[in-house]
Amino acid sequence: MTAARPPADRGAALVTGATSGIGRALAVELARRGNDVLVVADRDVAPTERDLFAHGGTHEGLTVDLTTPRGVEATARRARELGVSTVVLNAGVGVHGAYARTPLEAQLRLVDLNVRSVAHLTHLLLPDLLAEGRGRLLFTASVAGEMPAPHFATYAASKAFLRSFAWSLRAELAGTGVTVTALLPGPTRTPFFREAGMERTHVGRLPKPSAAAVARRAVDALLHGRPEVIHGVQGKAMLAVARVLPQPARAAFHGWFYAPVPASLAVARPSSSPLR
Repeated sequence: MTAARPPADRGAALVTGATSGIGRALAVELARRGNDVLVVADRDVAPTERDLFAHGGTHEGLTVDLTTPRGVEATARRARELGVSTVVLNAGVGVHGAYARTPLEAQLRLVDLNVRSVAHLTHLLLPDLLAEGRGRLLFTASVAGEMPAPHFATYAASKAFLRSFAWSLRAELAGTGVTVTALLPGPTRTPFFREAGMERTHVGRLPKPSAAAVARRAVDALLHGRPEVIHGVQGKAMLAVARVLPQPARAAFHGWFYAPVPASLAVARPSSSPLR
């Protein structure tokens, strides 16, 4: 039997990084539960808006670059105008490869999007939520942040920041009516691995749950005010490994996870589980 889901408060929600993958699925799930949704990304958000309107309500797209202060400030300004009370900060990017051999510009853009934009946008929006005495924040972290990640170092570090940030803010905000939830998805079937050039890695070739399944669990946790939600068999297994292995072994395991599969061992990906 499926547990009853709490209704949304029919308020306005903000979702960043909402053009594909988990972000798009989160926006659709919030719309399905009655929220009006402001979707934000650095590319065309019209396809996501069409998905949202299928569930009724009033929705809006905003195309900005969240790696810039101007983009963050424009997002906060529009969120305030709409009276957003649910804030889902999901936008993120990965850079795969040996750190010294990847472009510095790409690494710094990752930090600006995955870390700086979250800290900046949270700081701009939180005072209004506190003044209202209610609100919900969801940060998309990752199980990747629970171990050192050779070949994926900056990404894993950025996700470790987000989990720690979420738990810290949650403690600070106890009793205010504002809750903070960290989402720690495991490997998920989205365009992320293709965009990061990771389709031929061990993690890229794993079967994965859909973004919609992750979003359902995440929104359940968000609406219940839970501190954390972990989704996916691989994700839970990775967390279990992280708890028992010493740090050097964690780094070795995670490095293997993100390393390319040798050509002699590679097999065709089953057509039933494409990345999308």
